[in-house]
Amino acid sequence: MVGKVIPLLPGGTRGTAVLEADATLELLAQAHARACSAAGRASAAAKRAMNREKAVDHIARAHGSARAVAAANTTRDAAWHAYVAANHAIKATFYTVAPADAAVTVQDAAATALDAAKAAAFAPDDVTVANAAAAAEEAAAGASHGAYGAPAMVPIARIGHHLSTN
Repeated sequence: MVGKVIPLLPGGTRGTAVLEADATLELLAQAHARACSAAGRASAAAKRAMNREKAVDHIARAHGSARAVAAANTTRDAAWHAYVAANHAIKATFYTVAPADAAVTVQDAAATALDAAKAAAFAPDDVTVANAAAAAEEAAAGASHGAYGAPAMVPIARIGHHLSTN
């Protein structure tokens, strides 16, 4: 188990300690999954883009951000780059041709995912916020899949929802 020791009786000679779960690795992995999903959304949107040059620029930036998340050493950096990927994913949808109702659905879901990613970027160690960002990204990927025929949605693992192995 990955964790950190927290002394319950600081300064004592025989201090008691508890092992607190450290979610850093899970937060990094989840941020990477969110960024990859956002980059995939950008790619799917660009296939139907009217202004392909601008859409391709946002795709490249979204994928670059996903690579930056993979290389990040801190949850803060990973969450920030995941936010940047979500930002470029929504910008790629601005150039896409789709039926009006599908475009509105995709834009709403992408905006919600962007807001959640921003919240996660400003609270990079908060598991609840990260899980909410993962749920919003899944919803955006689902909307993108429905509108553009994007690649099959891959579920993003939630932190702290593990099955007991005992």
